[in-house]
Amino acid sequence: MTMLDRFTPDARRTIVRAGALAAEAGRGTLSDAFLLLALAERRPVGAAPADIAAAVGAAPGRDRELLAALGIDLDEVRRRVRRSTALDAGDPALWTLRRAPLRPLRVVLSGPGTAVVLDEGGRKAVEVALWAARRARRARAGVDDLLWGLLADGAGEAVRVLRRLDADLRALWAGLGPAA
Repeated sequence: MTMLDRFTPDARRTIVRAGALAAEAGRGTLSDAFLLLALAERRPVGAAPADIAAAVGAAPGRDRELLAALGIDLDEVRRRVRRSTALDAGDPALWTLRRAPLRPLRVVLSGPGTAVVLDEGGRKAVEVALWAARRARRARAGVDDLLWGLLADGAGEAVRVLRRLDADLRALWAGLGPAA
């Protein structure tokens, strides 16, 4: 069982989406800001996903334009790969979230053709989400638990982004209730 199995299907899809967004932006790490962006695509977080994407620099990497310069359509390549392998890269069943056995502070999200290490903020958000679910005596952590994990660190990048975008953090907290 990986850490990802301890989340509800919606929360798993959110984490996988965050990893895909980080990889598309050419990042080698998954920060809490990318978790916030993926969460904003699933539920209201006090700011629009497009605004959060701009604030975290979630623009796609240069892969598309570099391949286009060679006459290669990245979307067509992805369509053909999905068709030939019948795999959907966004399917949470194809992804794992694991703690490195010899480096317990290193957590890696791995999926088809992608592996991103959770930075300190991302790891902390995931671990607090799992804690919030345990505290509330739930078997699996959900998207509200993920939001709890993102808001728990007032100095985290996700909270800084929400403050810059004038999101009402008190209202977000109030909507979560005690320990999500």
